[in-house]
Amino acid sequence: MTDLRRPEPLDPARHDRSGFDSGEHALDDWLRRYAGQNRRRHTAATWVITTTSDAVVAYASLAMTAIDRSAAPAAVAKHAPDPVPALLLGRLAVDRSCTGLGVGTALVAHVLATAVEINTKAACRAVVVTALHDRARRWWERLGFHPFHPDDPTDTDLYLLTNEIETTLSTLAR
Repeated sequence: MTDLRRPEPLDPARHDRSGFDSGEHALDDWLRRYAGQNRRRHTAATWVITTTSDAVVAYASLAMTAIDRSAAPAAVAKHAPDPVPALLLGRLAVDRSCTGLGVGTALVAHVLATAVEINTKAACRAVVVTALHDRARRWWERLGFHPFHPDDPTDTDLYLLTNEIETTLSTLAR
């Protein structure tokens, strides 16, 4: 495996997305076709981990979002404005060549550190994610994320309160 660079914002002119293959066509296609457009339109920022030759091996897309307080879990809604400000981790994918190396976890750690930084400048009550499937949901839960509806085993919407991020980051550092 080639050495990998630290997470950085996607530069469509420099970063090679053409060979990216996570095994999830929708995620691969989004990176190639829409990540640059979303950045130019200020609707999502994409962070990438690349090889030293600029081939993308992992990415995460981030956007600001809001949660309807009446639909939010009690831990999110308590003492929060309506709507509740949050950071959306819209997409996360790792190329198959890097599966199992901790690249996705490292990128999530970067995103969580970004959420803490955002929260010092503008309110960000939680990081939210919609898991692609049940296996992904279990992975997010191992990272400390909570389902919006814990009694619904099919619910793939999850959150992590900003004040829980430090605990998650210390767990990831072990």
